Amino acid sequence: MEKAESIKKVHDHIDQNFSEHLDRCREFLRQKSISATGEGIKETAQMVKGFVEEIGGHAQYCGDDHFPTVYGRIDTGCPKTLIIYGMYDVQPVDEHKWSSPPFAAEIKNVSNLGPCVIARGAVNSKGALAGLFNALRSIVKVDRLPLNIIFTIEGEEEIGSPHFERFILEHRDELKGVGAVDFDFYEESNKEVTLHLGLKGIVYLDLTCRGGRKGGPTESLHSSVSAWISSPVWRLIHALRTLVDNTERITIEGFYDNVALPSKVDTDLLERLKDTFDENAFLKEMKALCFKYRLKGVELLKKGLYEPIINIDGIHAGYYGKGTKTVLPRSASAKIDIRFGPNMEPQEVIEKFGKHLMKHGYDDIEVTVRDNYTWSKTDANEEIVQKFIEAYQTHGRNPEIWPMATWAAPYFVFSRILRLPVVSGGLGHGGRQHNPDEYMTVEGLRDFEKFVATFLYHLSG
Repeated sequence: MEKAESIKKVHDHIDQNFSEHLDRCREFLRQKSISATGEGIKETAQMVKGFVEEIGGHAQYCGDDHFPTVYGRIDTGCPKTLIIYGMYDVQPVDEHKWSSPPFAAEIKNVSNLGPCVIARGAVNSKGALAGLFNALRSIVKVDRLPLNIIFTIEGEEEIGSPHFERFILEHRDELKGVGAVDFDFYEESNKEVTLHLGLKGIVYLDLTCRGGRKGGPTESLHSSVSAWISSPVWRLIHALRTLVDNTERITIEGFYDNVALPSKVDTDLLERLKDTFDENAFLKEMKALCFKYRLKGVELLKKGLYEPIINIDGIHAGYYGKGTKTVLPRSASAKIDIRFGPNMEPQEVIEKFGKHLMKHGYDDIEVTVRDNYTWSKTDANEEIVQKFIEAYQTHGRNPEIWPMATWAAPYFVFSRILRLPVVSGGLGHGGRQHNPDEYMTVEGLRDFEKFVATFLYHLSG
């Protein structure tokens, strides 16, 4: 069949079977897969393995036994091979904050969006993973896959992918192809779509300050004792205060030494991006009223995309229940993440952070590195990028092309270890990742599945 005819047949099959596709997606979302606790991880890996085998592939478990990576392959005899990355794990939930049970995958009407599936993992990223296999299932029903496909689907992304790099290194001689793709919902609520060519790296740290040799009680006491004994809570807060200035610019010595400025190619992309970048719409998507910087256009984009940041994810100390309880806590803790772009590396960030605490007299604060990985970058001229743009255009969309993104994912294993271009995206809309009432639109799932098929045929040539 001609490419256009094949795409149409697959799209028609998706439409004709979409009710079943939606049910399969909801069934997958109902299966818990919380990597922070391990709940449901093995059961979900088994489901993913079954998805690969159902469309004629072979799959096995690799990496950690408790958090297996599903490593699969479909060899169609085609000249091109595509690596598909995905994740089947999700964040924990605070069930009492949800309007419906987070693993019920109920369908509700959401204002201005229509019918949506409400579930943990709906948009990040089990909904898209289910949609991917729905699309592949439709292709094999009416045609044959136009590419050889290698699947690398992990169950630890939400806890920093601690075993994924080792898995890639162990199988690097087998992981060859034209590039890697992470299919996901990339459509904003206003129907605009984006394409990101780079990701920041991340270091996630736990900080703990305990009473003892530098002051503070060795056990929790009545708050009246604070007249004589210093507080570990204040000490931790003072330590955190040394990390940034009033504008949140990092004040760690030498931290900006290796920060890379945007290249000429990236600057050209930013110049084009500024013409379509709607700052007010962007703020609305971010659920914010203003930017932290008094900048506009390209300068605002450069600041957000290329400068490192330190974010406090949470602080815990003492009593925070109902009513009053006067207490001088014996310890205080904080969780922070540090995000950085080219050409910084995680070990450099960790070392400079530790030296800063030592220099300022906070050597008693315990620092635990929870997870970390480095940045990724792909050239806009790579074939896989151009075919992704073609697929968007086939669906009537001209994507905003961003040279970097502020979020993190382990794409570096493809771009910097395997030396392959990596791209992520797709149609379909969802929101509230990591938050209560995470959602994906029902019609977005249909559009996403069609986009996956379109892209695969375009890339096959």
